Amino acid sequence: MLCTATDTCETHTAIERYVMAAIVDAREVYADRNWLTWADHWMAGRDRSFASARSAHRMARQVCDRESAEMTRSGLENDDLEAGSMETPAEMAAWAAGLALVTAPVAPDLMAGIRRMEFALRSRLSRIRTTEGAMSQRPSLAGRAVALARRAAAVLSPSEVPQTARL
Repeated sequence: MLCTATDTCETHTAIERYVMAAIVDAREVYADRNWLTWADHWMAGRDRSFASARSAHRMARQVCDRESAEMTRSGLENDDLEAGSMETPAEMAAWAAGLALVTAPVAPDLMAGIRRMEFALRSRLSRIRTTEGAMSQRPSLAGRAVALARRAAAVLSPSEVPQTARL
């Protein structure tokens, strides 16, 4: 019997915890600095994008491929390994990044992009010093830029961005 999964807050939280547990397990044994940086950013919630998860997964899969090629060259065959042998650190890292890849949103977070633009505009334009006389004659550039960013945010709401399902 097939059941349809609903996208509830509890389901999302459970999936996030599952991915987090896989990343924590892989972090304990995997030593690649780039992958560890990605894992730190994912766990902190700074970067959970599809592109970064794909890159981390690709890095770990390349290490897995190298390990299997080295095992083949060294004469080890699959028959020599036990059926229940442990995963290699690279395999654990590839699994964790793969889970993050599957759960990552495909569509970009438009609101996060607009917030970053608003912050950049505020910080850059606040450095522009104007004389007090010029300030009283016209509105500040920072204020106009922020108003423009807010207007863009109102037009581009995330509910209008189609979500695509991945298998």
